[in-house]
Amino acid sequence: MKTLIYNSIGGIALVLGVLGVFLPLLPSTCFILLATWAFSKSSPVFHNWLLNKSPFSDSIHNWQQYQIIPVNIKWIASISIVASYALTLLIVNNAYILMALGVGLIGLLAFILSKPGEITFESNVQQYLELHQRVI
Repeated sequence: MKTLIYNSIGGIALVLGVLGVFLPLLPSTCFILLATWAFSKSSPVFHNWLLNKSPFSDSIHNWQQYQIIPVNIKWIASISIVASYALTLLIVNNAYILMALGVGLIGLLAFILSKPGEITFESNVQQYLELHQRVI
């Protein structure tokens, strides 16, 4: 039963991630990372494909090793978040929902913007130190 649930999550996330490549307001990176996680729990074949052979493999490796979100993705995500909140302001009249959503989206923006946009010397040193600690 767990395998079916993880495969379903992974499949839906992968489809949404691929759609996000073509649709401007649908993020692809978070769905691809979710699919990678779900398939790691349920399907070694799909997990291996995502990590090593898919068009997303570089992004997945950059996230897993350095927690990098590329600058262009940060821009797209930030604009999408602001645009979707602006649209929500026009549609929803409940102040509590708008405040809760606003706080959540501010937290999401803070998380996205707090991550590095490229591999830096410090991230390479940090990775080396983590590997060195595991060996010892």
